[in-house]
Amino acid sequence: MKIKRYLEKDMRNVLKRVREEQGPDAVILSNRRVEDGIEVIAAVDYDESLVRHAMGTAPDEKPIINQAVLRELADKDREAEREEVVEATGPEVVAATLTAAPPREVPDDLDDIREEIVSLRGMIDSRLSDLAWQATAERDPLRAQALRNLARIGVEPDTAQMLLDRIGPLEDVRRLWQEPLTELARTVPVADSGLLDEGGTFAFIGPTGVGKTTTIAKLAARFAMQHGADQIALVSADAYRVGAKEHLMAFAGIIGAKVYSASSSAELRSTLMRLDRYRLILIDTEGRSQRDRELANRLAAWGDHNDRVRYFLTLSAATQAASLEEIVTSFREVPLEGAVITKIDEAAQLGCVLSALIRHDLPAVWLSDGQRIPEDIYPAARKRIWLVNRAAECLEHCDPKLDETDLADRYNRTSAANA
Repeated sequence: MKIKRYLEKDMRNVLKRVREEQGPDAVILSNRRVEDGIEVIAAVDYDESLVRHAMGTAPDEKPIINQAVLRELADKDREAEREEVVEATGPEVVAATLTAAPPREVPDDLDDIREEIVSLRGMIDSRLSDLAWQATAERDPLRAQALRNLARIGVEPDTAQMLLDRIGPLEDVRRLWQEPLTELARTVPVADSGLLDEGGTFAFIGPTGVGKTTTIAKLAARFAMQHGADQIALVSADAYRVGAKEHLMAFAGIIGAKVYSASSSAELRSTLMRLDRYRLILIDTEGRSQRDRELANRLAAWGDHNDRVRYFLTLSAATQAASLEEIVTSFREVPLEGAVITKIDEAAQLGCVLSALIRHDLPAVWLSDGQRIPEDIYPAARKRIWLVNRAAECLEHCDPKLDETDLADRYNRTSAANA
């Protein structure tokens, strides 16, 4: 037999706890009003004769209160509460209270029923998604397999559907990879910034740790090889990260370029005015989370220089799809020249970042796939096929296992959103 003591402010709360913790078969051994509220002793799996023997009661006495009187006790508790209100408020207030309609109590079982309904609805939706996906696979098995292939390299469902819609009916099983990947390469937006040939003033923005400083070092080294280090000025506008300027100075020292610092928008404008004689100016900004509350203010400050500065959003290819969506949406507060895709060599799936570029029509300008300076950076306009091939090659190292339920959920949720 399991006996437990409960103490609550009123009988209703006590009975609720008894039902939740000991179930509907619990019995009330005793109850009394104490200074802190109502004290109840309840038990399950009890032996009535043992209880009576322990309490020293005769067989015809009934010290144990069974489940049948729980409602009566609760009614008495509510009556006691009403009497306390009478004493505290006086007859005039009570008369108004008694004439008002009593509050409607929601049965405890109603919450359970709602949870059951939500659970059943989820099961039904999941089953309907499975059936819809199975119907698609049976009606057009080649398209279904192409969708599976694109999902494996990380292409988002809406992008995958759009690519296959452009291709049209697939008729050759031997081209299930070639045609979708070719269309993916054709669709990924790319642009040529003219940075290495024409120069200009470029700022690299993006979250912390995506490779902005390393990218600047690679581009500066390449430009120095073609035009000389005396034509380059590097500006550290990162006043938050410890050692940010020193990191940039270490790179600049290798190629013989000069580094300037600007900790505010006004200081940056003043610095840029003094650097007019340089052919190429590269600005390293502080990394900010896309959820940083101060991001909007910083972006607005950067936007003050739109008449001269061209902005590149730096994205890590190893970032998850949902985070990429947040990052691009947040940093588009400033007009972006394009994107620099870094850490391609670290990504398990490249389809995520390719989908983000396509969805936001944000052209890739530079691609980086290693730490070597200046070798591991390439103009995206000449590397679209290479980039998509790298996406397929990722399967050699990391081939995610997607079951049919995952695919059904991915593609049918997208279809429902577009409906």
